[in-house]
Amino acid sequence: MITTVLTNTTTAIFLLAVTLLIAPLAVADDNRVKVIANSKTNLSSLSSSEVRQIYMGGTLSRRFQAVTLPVEHPLRKTFNVSVIGLTENRIQSYWAQLLFTGRSTPPRELSSIADAIDFVIKEPAAIAYVSSDTLLPEGVIVVFER
Repeated sequence: MITTVLTNTTTAIFLLAVTLLIAPLAVADDNRVKVIANSKTNLSSLSSSEVRQIYMGGTLSRRFQAVTLPVEHPLRKTFNVSVIGLTENRIQSYWAQLLFTGRSTPPRELSSIADAIDFVIKEPAAIAYVSSDTLLPEGVIVVFER
């Protein structure tokens, strides 16, 4: 009887450990993002710090028009945390300060990934983020992926 309890406990611990090791890998695939740009731009790639600078009103934001999704869109949260490195609340607070001082304006908010892709196709200086499994049409290139 004690052997059965120990075996069941050992099996349960093993299954829990395997689940905890594999689960983050499965979630990570769903949370991958690509940053896209117009194919006519002279960009070939961007670093994570350059993407952050564009989306947070740095000097590169004067060359590129960043596009973001609505606050309630799950991909926005993923992008903010995994690429920008800040929560939505921190980003909103940051932009409130920049807007108050007149130093910069936040990225343009569009309602869907399809709208963001269309905007990038029409505007040579635009960049946007999409989920990694998004099929991209001609006219856009991937310049960053995480």
